Amino acid sequence: MGNTCVGPNASSDRHSFLTSVSLAVLWRPADARAEPSPTPDPTPSTPPPTSSRPPDPVTISDSEHSPRNPNGKPKPKPKVKRVQSAGLLVGSVLRRDSERLKDIYTLGKKLGQGQFGTTYQCVEKATGKQFACKSIAKRKLITDEDVEDVRREIQIMHHLAGHPNVISIVGAYEDAVAVHLVMELCAGGELFDRIIQRGHYSEKAAAQLARVIIGVVEACHSLGVMHRDLKPENFLFVNQKEDAPLKAIDFGLSIFFKPGEIFSDVVGSPYYVAPEVLMKDYGCKVDVWSAGVIIYILLSGVPPFWDETEQGIFDQVLKGELDFSSDPWPSISESAKDLVRKMLNRDPRKRLTAHEALRHPWVCVDGVAPDKPLDPAVLTRLKQFSAMNKLKKMALRVIAENLSEDEIAGLREMFKMLDTDNSGQITLEELKSGLKRVGANLKDSEIVTLMEAEFVARRINSAHVSFGRCLNEDICCATFRQISITVVPLITESSLLQLYI
Repeated sequence: MGNTCVGPNASSDRHSFLTSVSLAVLWRPADARAEPSPTPDPTPSTPPPTSSRPPDPVTISDSEHSPRNPNGKPKPKPKVKRVQSAGLLVGSVLRRDSERLKDIYTLGKKLGQGQFGTTYQCVEKATGKQFACKSIAKRKLITDEDVEDVRREIQIMHHLAGHPNVISIVGAYEDAVAVHLVMELCAGGELFDRIIQRGHYSEKAAAQLARVIIGVVEACHSLGVMHRDLKPENFLFVNQKEDAPLKAIDFGLSIFFKPGEIFSDVVGSPYYVAPEVLMKDYGCKVDVWSAGVIIYILLSGVPPFWDETEQGIFDQVLKGELDFSSDPWPSISESAKDLVRKMLNRDPRKRLTAHEALRHPWVCVDGVAPDKPLDPAVLTRLKQFSAMNKLKKMALRVIAENLSEDEIAGLREMFKMLDTDNSGQITLEELKSGLKRVGANLKDSEIVTLMEAEFVARRINSAHVSFGRCLNEDICCATFRQISITVVPLITESSLLQLYI
C-alpha cells in the first residue's frame, strides 16, 4: 500500500478515502489526446497466493495490472466477502495460512502513523536483527481494490527483491485485524533531509543521486513494473553513515505493465505527475518524467512547475515553460540542463527512456558533472520546500484522525451517489446529473467554477486534500494545537485554515 515509509516520520495513508478524493478526477483537458497504442486483450487469470518469502520465479499475471477494456474502464476486481459490522475480511488478504507475527518478532517503538496503517520498529527474536513492520488495519480495506492493492504491493516488492536501491521485504503476515509487512529498516532519513543536514552540496553529488534514482526506474521498467509515485519522500537512506545506500520505498501505487500497454487511472503526486497522466493516456515513461522533476529540484531547490493551488500546478505541468534562466541555473552545467530537458519532454514518444537517461554523460560514473558547490540558496530552498510538504502532511493526518466515522461515511456515500458508472471518477455530466437530483440546478459555468474550487477531486495521491469551508472549527483547532506543539510554534489558526480554503 502507499507510503511504505519505514524510517522516522513515516506515514501510511495512501488508500484512505480522504486522501483519494480530490478535484482533478473531474478535470478534463481541452487538448486532444494522441491515439493510444493498441494492446492485446489479456485473458484474466487468478493471481497466486501472496508469499511471505521471495519466490524463485515470479510471473506477472494479467490480473495484477489494470489495462483498459474496449470501453475504457478498468476491469472489475474480484469480490471479497467482508463482515460489514466489524469491517474485517472473511477471506484472507494473503490467501494462505500465515505464521503469527508476534511469534517471530517483537514490536518496538512506533516510527510513523498514517490514516491507513502504522509503522513500527521490530526485532527478530531469533537473531536480534532490527526491521520495520508496517501494519495495515484490515478495517481500513474498504473496497475490493484496496485488498488487491495490498496483494500487488507485496508481489511487486518480491519481484524487485535484490536490487541494491530498492527496499527489501522480509515477510508478510496476517492475523484477524491486520496485514503486517516486515521490511528492512531505513533509519537514515529522507533524501532532502540528508542533503540539508550535510550543509554542502555540489552538482556532482546531485548527479550521483540522480544516477541512483534513474537506476531504480530502469530496474523497475526492465522487470515490467511502473512505480507511478516517484518523489523525494519515497527515497530513504538505510542509516546515518556518509556512504549509506539510498533506497526506493512505497510501491503502493506501482503496477505491472506490458510493453505498449496504456493506462488511464489518475495517480501520483501533483508536483511530480506527468502530463499524460492528467490526459489519462500513459505508459511507463511517466516515471522518467517524475525522476526528471526530482533532478530539477535537486539542482535548483524548487519544483519546475509550481502554483498556489493543485489545479494551478496541473495547468503548469501541461503548459508551463521550464525555467533555466533564474538562479542558480546560469551556473549549472549545460549537460545537466540537457538531461532535464530530455526527461521533461511533454511528448512521451520523444522523452528519454530510463535506459537512455542512465547513459547520459551527466549521470555516468566519472561523468561530466562538475564538482563545484551549488549556490547556497539551493539548500535554503530545499529546506523550505521540504518543511512545507511536511507541514501539510501533518495537518492532513490530524484532520483525518479527527473526522468521525459518520463524516467519512457521508463523504464516501456522496461520492458513490455521483459516480453513477462506478468508475471511481466523476465526470462533468455525472456531477451535473447528481446536482439536479438533489435540486441544485446550476449553470454549466457555475459547475465548472465549483470543480475549480476543489469541492471534490481526483485520485491523485498527494499530501493536499481540500475540504474548503466544510472544515469545521473543532478539527481546525485540533490541527493547530498538534502542529503548534510539535512543529511550528508561531503558526496561527487563521494561517493554518488558509491551507485548506
